[in-house]
Amino acid sequence: MTFLCEASDILTKLGLDWKSILFYVVNFLILFGLLIALLYKPVKKMLENKRKSLDDIYAENEKLKAENDSRKAEYDKMVADMKLENARVAAKVAAAAQERADAVLSEAKQQADSIVAIAKREAATQTEQLKSEYRDSVNTLAVQIAQKLLEREISDKDNAVLIEQVLSDWESD
Repeated sequence: MTFLCEASDILTKLGLDWKSILFYVVNFLILFGLLIALLYKPVKKMLENKRKSLDDIYAENEKLKAENDSRKAEYDKMVADMKLENARVAAKVAAAAQERADAVLSEAKQQADSIVAIAKREAATQTEQLKSEYRDSVNTLAVQIAQKLLEREISDKDNAVLIEQVLSDWESD
């Protein structure tokens, strides 16, 4: 009880009595109730709404992330398919180019063979013409020599002069 007496003495020195303390406690409780009613509940409700909003944003973010991952997978698949298709097209183009090159090469070889064959035929024809011309020339030369020989009797010295003369006539023709 001494404790209560001492507390009572302290309160009287401060100018407080039990009625004032009761008044202050009741006012404090009313103030505390009003603060809870006016501030705590609205702030709590606002925080719950904000939390719900953030949860919705998080859920939307997760949904968008999943959609993004799905689109990225589709994109990667499309890129891989395009690369595969490009490789196929490049192989087809290379094969077509090789076929065209082979065809051009074959055609060029045929043309070259044809040109060589024509040149051989022309060479053979020219050889035959030259042989024919040389035979005619030799025959003409032989006839001219024989004519000169028959006109007179020829010595070895005359024979050499006669041959030189016929050859010079023949070269000038």
